[in-house]
Formats: sequence, structure tokens, C-alpha cells
Amino acid sequence: MKIIFLLSFLIFSLGGFSRNKKVQDGYWHSEFKLNETTTLPVTFMLEKNKKEKHLYIINADESIELTDIVQKKDSLFITFPAFDSQLKAKIHKKNYITGRWFNFAKGNNYSIPFTSVNDYIPRFPKMGATVDIFGKWEVTFDYDNDPEKAIGVFDPITNHCSYSQTDVVKGTFLTETGDYRYLEGVVSNDSLYLSTFDGSHAFLFRSKLKNDTLWGEFLSGTHYKSNWYAVRNKNFELTDPDSLTYLVTDDEIHLSLQDLDNNTYVYPNEATKGKATLIQIMGTWCPNCLDESKYLSEQKTKYGDQLEIIAVTFETQKSTAGKIAKVKKYKENLNLDYTFLIGGDACKSCASEMFPMLNKVISFPTLIFIDKDAHIRRIHTGFNGPGTGMYYDEFVEKTNALIELLVSEQN
Repeated sequence: MKIIFLLSFLIFSLGGFSRNKKVQDGYWHSEFKLNETTTLPVTFMLEKNKKEKHLYIINADESIELTDIVQKKDSLFITFPAFDSQLKAKIHKKNYITGRWFNFAKGNNYSIPFTSVNDYIPRFPKMGATVDIFGKWEVTFDYDNDPEKAIGVFDPITNHCSYSQTDVVKGTFLTETGDYRYLEGVVSNDSLYLSTFDGSHAFLFRSKLKNDTLWGEFLSGTHYKSNWYAVRNKNFELTDPDSLTYLVTDDEIHLSLQDLDNNTYVYPNEATKGKATLIQIMGTWCPNCLDESKYLSEQKTKYGDQLEIIAVTFETQKSTAGKIAKVKKYKENLNLDYTFLIGGDACKSCASEMFPMLNKVISFPTLIFIDKDAHIRRIHTGFNGPGTGMYYDEFVEKTNALIELLVSEQN
């Protein structure tokens, strides 16, 4: 009896010693350390959903839900559903954790340290807005080296729990190849601060209004930095995304690529013959591709077998098996009900070689619209997603109309 009691005591003690540390639910203010003097702030929210913890990354109107959370004693491993990245953290106290964000798409050694405290803290210190930056701006990135034009759109967040509408800001930057997704920040005195983190990118924008010009700095993670300026210009527009990539020959598209079951998929085929088809040139590492994939999924749900959608993916993994595994995970996690093929490595020249009838592939994603007679009717470069507001709404209206036309046409 004594031996049984002793064994029971040891089992109970060891079990108690190895139990996971508790971590507090609620808002978490997190800061990623980009360099010795600069941190990128973002808001997390942790909550229990049934018996499991879910983490939400909040950027303005966006809430990214993470459910793949594994806890081992005082360590957390949080894996992103779409991107090849992970948060690894140590629980110091129930209201304080530290860790690193690993972005494996940029290599196994690319990581950024972060700290999180269980509290709702404004992303950036504020002193009250003394300038009005809301509206539309003509932006020039990297003006000292390789200038790139963009549109900046900034709006107040009027339903924010912590700020007046003149302080908190949401917005984004649109370029000819895509947008910077959901940005959130503040106007503090005469300066604008914006940040976002989505598991693929960590963006920080800082700028100051001098006379009529915003002079700013843009940091992407720890690997990229550029200067930019912006002036108000409500009439400024970028090149039409339907004109950037165009046909240079009348050749039809022919593909012979591996699918996710490691079989050879040939396009065109009997299943696609006489059917409206969309070909998406994309990569699972690309946030703009993610936004486009969600839009295409809605179209596939709406039209079913009347519409064929084929994604040709260009991936960062070195082996074909690694590429297939990553794309499978992407498709399953996003519940995408259309065809995915392995195109090759994540490079624009690789994609251009596969589609020689195009002048070139200049952006992931690129979307090709093909009618029932196998004629290419439109090529859309890049993707400006829901974070761009009215620009996304205009794209949806225009593209929905084209897809409806392609599906309804008689061949």
C-alpha cells in the first residue's frame, strides 16, 4: 500500500510540475524589434473558443484568426494558416510573453524578436492631431534610387474604443502590382504613423507633414527600408491594371504541370473545353494573392461547374514535394474549391517563360480571363484587396460583370 501511495504521489507531482503555464485572454500589445531603436506595434487578441485558444491579429478592419496553437509547458508555437511562418514565444508571466516571428519563406534564419503584454495600449504614442491627413495622396516611394508611384488613402476610424476620430487612422498604399493591405495607426501632432503585421509582412510607415508634403520612411521587416513622399492629389491614378500585361502573340495557353496529387494536369482538356476559365498566376507566400484567392473562391461557389479556375503556383520551397505540401495546406486552410498546379520557383521570369504569349509577368498575382472559345479577354496585373476600400469595390463590380458575361456567352 505504501508503494502504491508513493507512486501516486510521484505521478501527481510530476504531472503538476509539467503542466502548461497559463496565459491571459484579452488584448495583447505586441512590438516587433526591427532594429536597436525601432519597434513595429500591432494588436493581438487571445480568447478561448470552446476548449481551444484562438489568436486574432487585428489591423484596422482586418482580424486574422490563428487556430493552430500548440503549448508545451512555458512555450507557445503559433502557426499561420496560409503563410509559411510561425510565432514562437515563451510565457514569462500570464500577462507577459516574448518570442520571435519566423518567416520561413525568406529562409530558415529570418526571424524578428517581439514582446507582448496583456493590455490594450495604443499602437503609437499620441499627442493629438494638429494636421489633417485624411483623403487621397500621390505617393513616390524610393525617390532617391528607383522611384515607384503609389496612391495613399487614409481615413479616420470612427468606432475605435480608445481614440477620437481625429486621432486613429486606417488606410493603405496602392501600387501597380498590389496594395499594402490593412494599415492602422495615428496622427500625432504633425506626424502620421502606420503599421501592419499579417504573418507574411511586417510594415512600418512613419512620416511628417512639412508644408503640403508628407515626408516618410518605410520599413519592411528587418530587410528593407526606403524613403517616400506624398502630396495631395485627388485626380492622380495609376496605370490601368488591365493594360500592364498584354498579349504579344495569338498563341493559346497550353499547360502540362503537376497537380497536388502528383499527377500531370494538361490544359486545355475535355473538362475545360467550351467553358469560361480563369488562370491565376500566384504564390502562397503572397498576401495580395491571398486576397485574390478569397475573391476567386466566392466566384467558384457562385458559378460552380460553369466556371473553371486554375491556379498556377510559384513557390519558395526548393523541392517539388515541399511545394506540393505548402500549396495543399494553403488550399485546405482557405477551403478553396478549384484546381492548383505547381508552376515552379517563386520568380517572375519563371512565370514569364511559362506564359510566352504575354509581354511578361510583372506581378504575383496575375489573373487571365479566357472565354469559352479559348480566347484571352482580359489580363489583370496585381490585386488591390478589401483594404483599399472603394478601389476594391470598383474591381469587384467590374470583374463580376466580366465573369457573368463569360459564363453566359454562347460559344
